[in-house]
Amino acid sequence: MKKLTTGILILVLSSSLAIANAQQKKNDTVRTQEIEGVVVTALGIKREKKALGYATSQVGGGDLQKSGETNVIQGLAGKVAGVQVTGTAGTPGASSKIVIRGQKSIELSSQPLIVLDGQIIDNSYNNNAGSGTNIGGVDDSNRAVDINPDDIESVNVLKGGAAAALYGEGARNGVIIYVSKKGRKRKGIGIDFSTTVGYDMLSNMINLQKTYAAGTNGVTYIDPAQYGSDGFPLTGGTNQSWGPLISSVSGLKAYDNVKNFYQTGVTNNYNLALSGGGENGNFRASFGHLNQTGIVPNTSLKKTSFNINSEYKFTEQLKVGGDFLYSNTTGIRAQKGSNVSGIMLSLLRMPSTYDVRDYQTAQGYNKNYFSAYDNPFYTVYNNPYTDETNRVIFNGHINYNYSKSLNAIVRAGVDTYTTHAQQNYSFSSNGNSTADGTGQVILDTFTKSLYNLDLIFNGIFDITDNINLNYNIGGQINSTFFNDQYSVGSTMLEINQYNLSNFSNYKAQNADYKQIRRGIFGSLEFGFYDQVYLTLTGRNDWNSALPKQNNSYFYPSISASWLFNKTLGLPSWVNLGKIRASYASTYAAPLSYNVITPYITPLFTDSFGPQLTSPYNSVGAYGFSTILRNSNLKPEHNKEFEIGLELEMFKRLHLNASAYKSTNYDLLITLPIAPSSGYSTYYTNGPSVENKGLEVSLGYDIFKKENFSWDFTLNWALNRNKVVDLSGVPNNSAMGSDYFSGNLTPTISLGQPLGVFYGSAYRRDNSGNLIIGSDGLPILSSESQLIGNPNPDWTGGFRNNLRYKNLSLSFLLDFRKGGDIWNGTLARLNRLGMTQASAENRSGTYVIPGVLEDGSPNNIAISNKTYYVSYLGDGSGSANETAIEKDINWLRLRDVTLSYNFSKVISQSMGLSFVKNAELSLSARNLFLITNYKGIDPENSFAGSSSNTQGFDYFNNPNTRSYYLTFKFGF
Repeated sequence: MKKLTTGILILVLSSSLAIANAQQKKNDTVRTQEIEGVVVTALGIKREKKALGYATSQVGGGDLQKSGETNVIQGLAGKVAGVQVTGTAGTPGASSKIVIRGQKSIELSSQPLIVLDGQIIDNSYNNNAGSGTNIGGVDDSNRAVDINPDDIESVNVLKGGAAAALYGEGARNGVIIYVSKKGRKRKGIGIDFSTTVGYDMLSNMINLQKTYAAGTNGVTYIDPAQYGSDGFPLTGGTNQSWGPLISSVSGLKAYDNVKNFYQTGVTNNYNLALSGGGENGNFRASFGHLNQTGIVPNTSLKKTSFNINSEYKFTEQLKVGGDFLYSNTTGIRAQKGSNVSGIMLSLLRMPSTYDVRDYQTAQGYNKNYFSAYDNPFYTVYNNPYTDETNRVIFNGHINYNYSKSLNAIVRAGVDTYTTHAQQNYSFSSNGNSTADGTGQVILDTFTKSLYNLDLIFNGIFDITDNINLNYNIGGQINSTFFNDQYSVGSTMLEINQYNLSNFSNYKAQNADYKQIRRGIFGSLEFGFYDQVYLTLTGRNDWNSALPKQNNSYFYPSISASWLFNKTLGLPSWVNLGKIRASYASTYAAPLSYNVITPYITPLFTDSFGPQLTSPYNSVGAYGFSTILRNSNLKPEHNKEFEIGLELEMFKRLHLNASAYKSTNYDLLITLPIAPSSGYSTYYTNGPSVENKGLEVSLGYDIFKKENFSWDFTLNWALNRNKVVDLSGVPNNSAMGSDYFSGNLTPTISLGQPLGVFYGSAYRRDNSGNLIIGSDGLPILSSESQLIGNPNPDWTGGFRNNLRYKNLSLSFLLDFRKGGDIWNGTLARLNRLGMTQASAENRSGTYVIPGVLEDGSPNNIAISNKTYYVSYLGDGSGSANETAIEKDINWLRLRDVTLSYNFSKVISQSMGLSFVKNAELSLSARNLFLITNYKGIDPENSFAGSSSNTQGFDYFNNPNTRSYYLTFKFGF
């Protein structure tokens, strides 16, 4: 790849000498709109912003690149009101979750539809080879990672149901439309090249103590696990750090294992593009290569992409174009979470007297302080998870413009990719499914294809001189296919040979999936006197995943906008005054094969192991699924109302405010049923959930001078989510299975947001005081209670841009107010005596504030160990509520960029007039974080981007602070 890159650069630089008179490249923040005030909306239809009766938001491709994120989803964090982006970790290729206007589903995805140049693309998350659950294994990528941010010209976010109704069910959660950079009319061929080098560092970490050694009673030191001459453990060691002072034990010293484990990650990113255009056509071809190593040793992400798009006008009526993307993405991933091979689980529990670098025996086997865990270094070097994805996205279109009143568009596209993933568990590793150290290999080949075909007719009729009609009618076919080939080899014959033939137990299975949706749609937009616009849309879909009696459903929407500045004759400095309103009804169907209960091979699993799978001891099994399917399933149904105000004044001030109410009915859910039925759960329609919210975006150009400019954009949003109807579902039912720690669950509770924390709590008197027992500890309540809400009170972002002559400064502040987090990491570390707080007063005692059972103030002192194990920790007698951190806030410097454009210096003083753009940028990401959270980082998604749960923190991999140096050249 390096030779290929070098060859291309030589060709480009030599070619550039022949095009010295090339037209200067436009700034990359220019939007793709061909006409000012026109935006790309549903199905790629361009509409005037003034006519829209619903909220949309635009983000320039340059803002994506400033973020320094390699994932175009994570690059939107903090930039759009009402859009919440949550990264899972700072490891290369870690997934990102995005939700618009709150969570709308329990088991279906709450993430928006992703569209690239008119083609619906896949943004799913597949981790079959990594773990049987989302709370362990590795964090794989959401597939938007395959898109190169440098190729994106603009992003348009369609938030409400009316904005997305024409897309059908996939757009129930909103739509994010990415538009690639295109070639433009110019003289000669334009060449753009950029190169970036970046450094990633560990951002934040829990403060661990280095004062006390391993042990349990404050006096006796317990040695690490001892290993025999055969490399197997003779003793188990301990993960408890309640031993004596390190200084009191001869030969012991403390190590900074966090510092000794994490490294500086390095990112190299190269992008090259050639573009051109004339009267009848244009083209752009680009090449990008990313090579990123992580802060976790032996983790990486490599991505190579080729992007070609072109359009040609054969006649005044006929125009043909196409977009083609190929990407190759490979990764080496890190183990996470509730997992005996998890990096953070083993590393943070490690007594400070053990050197993490002592990670293998003479035989090359796992060596650790506690034999039940894998050493983090052993995990990264001997239990690699590797994956490779080859992906092609193609979209072609034919546009025939017969007249102003009749235009026809045919668009066909495909997004197809294959991922090969392999998880190795070395001989002696505890990570294999039976947790017996006998080794394992898991192989997974996952192929997925999305096909899309659109036929659209549109045009404009002038009914009178002051009334016009803009119409769109058409049809669409969407098909999704995937195939998964999954194989597991267990119990090695020859040590650390990962061919399936080298295992005495072998299991293979495959899964096929198909879903087809056909739809017809239409829209009518009436314009009255260039002041009032009324838009009606309708769509009907037929979905193969539903029973015949329920597989057809209709999506209506109505929206209106009034330009009151024109009607009321307001002064000319009021450039725009618009009131808008909309209503829409949308649907979302279940995944296929949920109508008939199938036969399956049994599988019993948890996040730690051991696991029972079929065949077991060479005996196969086959039987009904334990999930009873439903032959009368209905699609989830959403109704949304929205009103809004837009103002533009002095050609500087821009205000966009929205209020909405969205109700989701018949949410799909898996419920427990009596085992005597022969099943454990039942798949059916259930609760209704409401989202109500406000969104405000404010922009102001403070100065607009030739040599100095200053502008800012502020966005703010709140969303209130509430379960308004249980529809027969038991109150406080668990929501999914992506959680951990006893009876702590995200729940479906009437009158509460989806996913509120429900768990064990302490008894309190009428004044809210803890009731303390005779042992000095709070008394547990006999019933679980509502103990936390992970949803924030509000979120916001502030983008500031300053420019003086050729020097510019830009930064983005991201802030969040409120929301609770279950800090299971800190609770467990308190229990094990690993936190600095637990070491500061080992000989002291504590009296927990509260009252005794007779009502008198508590005066019973407990030891330091009891306090941190059974009260602040998650030891015996503790309640889940003590691990809930309430009202978490943050202020994060999401990104900052300082740039200097030295194009004029080169072209004028050096006589290199063919150099049209030259820029040097220094950037940083996550430069600082101000928060009241006691954990590593409040932005985390323990269960990954495919889960609807939030607010759980349990030994997830940490985030990073990054620095970048970028050179850009245009010829």
